[in-house]
Amino acid sequence: MTLTNKKLCTSLLITAALGTSINMAWADDSLEDRITNLENQAATQSKLQSDKNMSAKFYATIRPSLTYFNEEDNNRTEVTDFLSFAGIYSEAELGGGWTAMAHGEWGLDIAKNGDFGAARRASVGISSSTYGKVTFGKDRAIDYLLHATYLDIFNHRASPFAYDQIGKDAFFTPNQVTYANSWDSITFMAGFKFKSGNDVDYAEQSIVGLGYDKNDLHLAASFKSTDAADADNVETVAISYAQHINDDLYLAALYQDEEEIATLDVSLAYKINSKYKVKAAYYNFDDGVSTLQSMSNDGFNLTLERQFTPKFRTHIEVLTKNYDNFEDETAFTIGFKYDLAILWKS
Repeated sequence: MTLTNKKLCTSLLITAALGTSINMAWADDSLEDRITNLENQAATQSKLQSDKNMSAKFYATIRPSLTYFNEEDNNRTEVTDFLSFAGIYSEAELGGGWTAMAHGEWGLDIAKNGDFGAARRASVGISSSTYGKVTFGKDRAIDYLLHATYLDIFNHRASPFAYDQIGKDAFFTPNQVTYANSWDSITFMAGFKFKSGNDVDYAEQSIVGLGYDKNDLHLAASFKSTDAADADNVETVAISYAQHINDDLYLAALYQDEEEIATLDVSLAYKINSKYKVKAAYYNFDDGVSTLQSMSNDGFNLTLERQFTPKFRTHIEVLTKNYDNFEDETAFTIGFKYDLAILWKS
């Protein structure tokens, strides 16, 4: 065999060997790619399966108004905000009848340049149809859920008007652990607000209550104990009633007794037709102070609502406040209310 032929054979053998090696590498890479793809698909499928029982809802309500305040030496007209807010709520099925939930909600203060306001809610919880629901964080006050929500039917940010004056946690309570459970027509609720800071190991506020709901009738009672600095605990007893008397007429009332303070709220709503509804309220706040510094007051609210769609309505409203020792106030309001919600399910 000549030298040239030897070189040719050698080249062919090397080429064949390299081709075989390359083909083997490609085959190996292809197999690894297929394995990787299968693993990714399995992980994705697992994730999709785990997400199938999850849901989330984004919601918001925008409530701007134009309000005329008639006060002594201070008559004025302002664009006001009646508690606009936005939030997100999510649930996930955990299996075995258990559900996890998370809730966040923040104010939108149109009266202050439309600022994204302070948190109203920030809580996480777990619930079972058998064992009830437990949540940690900032959430609705127990006394609001048992009582005030049934009277909070107006467009004003201070409704119910006497209940609102009794404490800063009248609507939302921070640093709270809540528990709720229902049996047929009976609901039990409890809440514990914990102090933050060093060397604090107790709840500064505790509340328990019972609610009864049947045939459009609601009755509730609660007892709350609040730790007061350098003083005895402040105890608050509340009872409430609410009822759809018929398809057009609704009536609710709430009474609270807190040491020397007493509040009374009464709300009424009458449906004129499918578009118009009239609402009225009477309230009385007695702070128990006998001197001229007393802020005791009572008043009336009258509202006419026009429902354009389930998501949009307008209202005109008049609210009077009559003080024992200060000048009376009257406010006239024209306002809008627009609701929106987006729901995701998987």
